[in-house]
Amino acid sequence: MAKRTQVALQKQLTRELRHSAWMTKNLAKTQQQRQSQHRVLVIRSELAIKLRRAVEQ
Repeated sequence: MAKRTQVALQKQLTRELRHSAWMTKNLAKTQQQRQSQHRVLVIRSELAIKLRRAVEQ
């Protein structure tokens, strides 16, 4: 898998956070919502590693 740039990760995180908020409102407590939350965690962690700083909550 190709490495993603900082800008690409930030855009992906923004999209995923918006999607996760929608899922929480419309599909609460489903597997899709849990997967979305997991993707947010993975992207935040990858971005934090790239920036070499602590993960923000």
